[in-house]
Amino acid sequence: MRLPERRSSRILLILAIALPPLLLGARGAIPSSRSSRMAVFTEILSLIETRHVPDAEAKKVIYSGIHGMLGTLDPHTNFLDDETFREMREEQRGSFFGLGIVISKRSKTQPLRVVSPITDTPAARLGIRAGDVITHIRDRRAEVDTDTLGLTIQESVKFLRGPRGTQVEITVDRPGFEEPLIFEITRDAVRTPAVDQAFMLRDTVGYVHLANFTETTTAELDRALEKLGAQGAEALVLDLSGNPGGLLDQAISVSSRFIAPGQLVVYTEGHIPGSRQNYTSLKDVPRVDWPIVVVLNRGSASASEIVSGAIQDHDRGIVVGETSFGKGLVQSVYPLSEGAALALTTQKYYTPVGRSIQRPYDSQEEYYYENFAREEEPKAEAHGEVFQTETGRTVYGGGGITPDIVVKEDPSPDLVNQLLRSSAFTRFVSPLGSEDRARYAADRSAAEVDFLAFVAKEIPSIKIEGLDESREKIQLFLKAELALGDGGMEARGQVLTRARHVILTAADALDDARQLLAKMTLVRQQEGRDTQTPVSR
Repeated sequence: MRLPERRSSRILLILAIALPPLLLGARGAIPSSRSSRMAVFTEILSLIETRHVPDAEAKKVIYSGIHGMLGTLDPHTNFLDDETFREMREEQRGSFFGLGIVISKRSKTQPLRVVSPITDTPAARLGIRAGDVITHIRDRRAEVDTDTLGLTIQESVKFLRGPRGTQVEITVDRPGFEEPLIFEITRDAVRTPAVDQAFMLRDTVGYVHLANFTETTTAELDRALEKLGAQGAEALVLDLSGNPGGLLDQAISVSSRFIAPGQLVVYTEGHIPGSRQNYTSLKDVPRVDWPIVVVLNRGSASASEIVSGAIQDHDRGIVVGETSFGKGLVQSVYPLSEGAALALTTQKYYTPVGRSIQRPYDSQEEYYYENFAREEEPKAEAHGEVFQTETGRTVYGGGGITPDIVVKEDPSPDLVNQLLRSSAFTRFVSPLGSEDRARYAADRSAAEVDFLAFVAKEIPSIKIEGLDESREKIQLFLKAELALGDGGMEARGQVLTRARHVILTAADALDDARQLLAKMTLVRQQEGRDTQTPVSR
């Protein structure tokens, strides 16, 4: 059984229950040296419990000790308390129990805003709208009545989620309403899609964004590819940017949609000699023969790197964007008492040509900081590990998947970042009626003028400086918010995606992908090996 990745400021995991807990002690008695060291730990705990003033909570002390112990290992070995382990299993299933809203909270002092209700969820059915501000959360079952100011986004999520069938009451401030609105909502299953965008980017070019690798990822991808094929797609931009990974079997299954049956997707090795395990592409699954460009960024990790590495190593497609995160350590999850679990690193991942996915991690703090501070070097000459693909292309190892075409993410100007942090676009658009929305959609200049006037009046702390360099982005986010009101999150996402420089570059790179696909097929035929290539749907 494989469990999903959990992503926080400190951990990125691919998790797998590899051994029953009873096998942990199979090697026999604890060596005397380890037993004596355990005795020291027990003595210290006993002294803390009996002598420390004020009284210390034993569970908190023990759990803190566990975290400290694991912190001396690698960045991805982690202790999962009962709540974290339960949430992880929910994520694995691709759903959780809650209200069904996308929320935003820029800081503890900022309001908790609804970005959008999710279609066919309790919140959507009761009329929660984009732009609503949730001021209070009242959970009668847990006897919790919370003012959302002062909460983090993570704390807010914790209060909103809960067991299926339980009720939560939220108080909402809505633009245009003088009095607060109170909604009593019964929590229910909320599906978290793995394919959150799938549409035609150009006449014959389909686009799919995979957000994660859960139990439903391959099934969702198959439906998306079938839909795009029916709409005339003959090439694909597969966007894995921001995808933290997830289930290994789904990474194998997704890769199998694009490479020939029986080809190596990834292999793992542990510290035990002969522990190598190969994972090959599946037979008898739907495949596409379209040219492919894969998009990565620094947030693409583990399962995303397995898929992109297999496509790149087998010359099946071009990779565009930034070097991926570089998470190539395999965690086995061992269930513990009290509903907790240990995610312990037991193996490393390698791409088909032998590239290690894992980045160096001398310092855990620098490991995460460096990922976003590092300079992107074309072709990653600094890595020093060079490999060759079947067609003779050079690919690089030593940490993450290096793109064939480097494209940096396009940062927003400071003014736009300030407007986003204050939810200015949502606050301006959400109260608008249908006539005003239609007028602004047709006249972007008028939308910009009225929006800036709104900001000057309602958010005077934001000084309108550097407008010329910000104008294009301001109009883009206004267009996206207007689309949100008419078509939901999917429509908003399409507006923003179509404007991303890396996506436009990826679409342009499809000609290179076509040439590579033809060359790969020819090389395999000339060498007399299996010439079976993926077949069209």
